[in-house]
Amino acid sequence: MPAISNKVRALDARDRRILQIFQRDSSLPQAAIARKVGLSTAAVHERLKKLRSSGVIRRWTAQVDPAAVGAAVSAFVEVSFERSRFEAGFLARVAKLDEVLECHHVTGEFSLLLKVRVGGMEALRQLLLHQLGALDGVSRTRTVVVLSTVKEETFVAPVA
Repeated sequence: MPAISNKVRALDARDRRILQIFQRDSSLPQAAIARKVGLSTAAVHERLKKLRSSGVIRRWTAQVDPAAVGAAVSAFVEVSFERSRFEAGFLARVAKLDEVLECHHVTGEFSLLLKVRVGGMEALRQLLLHQLGALDGVSRTRTVVVLSTVKEETFVAPVA
């Protein structure tokens, strides 16, 4: 999993506005973004290029409707380890699993919180038993299945 950078790039008001517009609709032509922020298309292009190269924009991607591609079941999985030395191997394995959308170190009685998405309950059972729970050093998992989703966003508001 890619590490989250501790380095904060200084963003001016136009960078923040470009990010807001671009996150809401990355298919907008750069000329349209330029009109909205009062810059030339070339200036917007350069700013986006710098935001990408500095790591502020991690990657260009499409947001897919999970149900439309058969990934209708969401769950959160908490993971504990027998010993901390097992964590690195687990993280390396989890990074390769497409079903795991997010992996977070958390406080509390568990070490990690995973957000997973699968095609159905049998697929969730297989993931929990054979992919996650069977890995060396996993002492316990606890799973919460999502019944419905009220809000799920990828938008991150740039802070001034």
